[in-house]
Amino acid sequence: MKRLTYLFLLLFPIGICAQDMYNAIPLFENDITGTARFVGMGGSMGSLGGDLSVMGTNPAGIGLYRSNDVSFSFGFDHIMNKADFNGEITKAQTTDFSIENAGFVFSCDIDDSVLKFLNVGIAYRNRNNLAGELDAFNPNGGGFSQQYVMADLYNKNRFNWNNLSYTLYEDMNISWLALLGAEAYLGDDEGNRFTKPNGSLVWNPTYYGYYSEEKGGVDEVDLNVALNLGDRVYLGATVGVQNIDYSRYSCYDEGDDHGEIYALENRYRMEGQGFDIKLGAIFRPFKYSPFKIGIAFHSPTWYEYDEYTSASIRDPYGNIIDTRDYELYDGEVVLRSKLSTPWRLNASMSYTFGTLLAINAEYEYADFKNGEFTGASSIAKAQNTEIGYNVKEQHTARIGAELNVDGFALRAGYNYITSPFETSAYKDIYNSPVTMTSTEYHNKFEKNIVTLGCGYRGKSFYFDLAYMFQKQDSDFYPFYDTEWVNPCAKVDNQKHSVIGTLGFRF
Repeated sequence: MKRLTYLFLLLFPIGICAQDMYNAIPLFENDITGTARFVGMGGSMGSLGGDLSVMGTNPAGIGLYRSNDVSFSFGFDHIMNKADFNGEITKAQTTDFSIENAGFVFSCDIDDSVLKFLNVGIAYRNRNNLAGELDAFNPNGGGFSQQYVMADLYNKNRFNWNNLSYTLYEDMNISWLALLGAEAYLGDDEGNRFTKPNGSLVWNPTYYGYYSEEKGGVDEVDLNVALNLGDRVYLGATVGVQNIDYSRYSCYDEGDDHGEIYALENRYRMEGQGFDIKLGAIFRPFKYSPFKIGIAFHSPTWYEYDEYTSASIRDPYGNIIDTRDYELYDGEVVLRSKLSTPWRLNASMSYTFGTLLAINAEYEYADFKNGEFTGASSIAKAQNTEIGYNVKEQHTARIGAELNVDGFALRAGYNYITSPFETSAYKDIYNSPVTMTSTEYHNKFEKNIVTLGCGYRGKSFYFDLAYMFQKQDSDFYPFYDTEWVNPCAKVDNQKHSVIGTLGFRF
């Protein structure tokens, strides 16, 4: 019976699906990733070109190549999160190694009066690394509790508390979060469910904590073709193919002076693919001037991916109830989602002072409201409404410079990226799918990125090294309760990255 119900829900994912705006937003964003030269200049090479990584920002930049190029880049990330929850400071950190970029450009000298070069390239890049940990602890409950959310969901669609069985998990009107609360005995023998008649909790917490660990992200392979027209106009196109491999584990717990009341664990995986198209052009408007202007358009990335979710709860007596158990749902909830990200517009300009100095500045625009889940399901439409309410336009400003002396280079860059979230953004668990058991959400503020780099270029071999520092503050909420001013942890997120590149030009 349960397997038949599962197939029905997979084919008709109306009330069961796990689509969540906060899971989708990271797919809208791009990290500064690629070669160490590109990173060292803050990713600001839109009109300078001549680097593998510009396939992902302005494809026309590959048109400036006049020789073949092959390179490999690796990176180390050290991510540190510091959470301040009512004065209680907790820290978490993780280190991650990755292949940042690898690829080649084949440059064909056409030797025509108009078409000078026809260049073709392919490159892999680590588009968005989502790895990280967060540890937040509130030693003073302050009257707040996730149990109030469970109570509201229970009162919205009540069930037989004394006859809990797998059939309740198949009812598309009953919240799994409330069911897990019932499984954990968050009531009493007098028939009070979560709360007493006076509104106080049956199990009153004096503290709560949260821990999460994220792994993986989005990788991309770019396929590029670019043209050099008379050394004055450069045109390029890139087809990007993305792969999503991301997972998150989280644990929220509440306790009192006698110990832990309950601990709710959530497990989430996202696996899938996507593709996009990028078009770009670079113009050198003055014949005897190195001044260049670049413009690029990025289509939405069209993703299709599977989401796998499950949850478990540990009750006050140490028993563990897991939705994957045969007695309950018997496995993970699986949903196939379709998502299109916002389109992007990139504009840049650059100037070179001989071979000594190169400077590039650029601006990128994306309206996150344009991102949407595709499909006719009621939940997809509801989540698109949530996207429209909670996110806004994102503006990115980049500047980068490179100083070259006798083959040795020094580089620096800076990025300022505005927050994509409205100040009032929140995760509406009350209008989410019934299988939603993770109540937490993160509202991120603006991001500042500073980069430094150096390198050496010989006749054919080159080596580059870059350092990148990112800082982004955020507000973390363990849950949203419509009747209270919600508890918030102030999070300071810092990321230190080192990228190295080995390459050959011939």
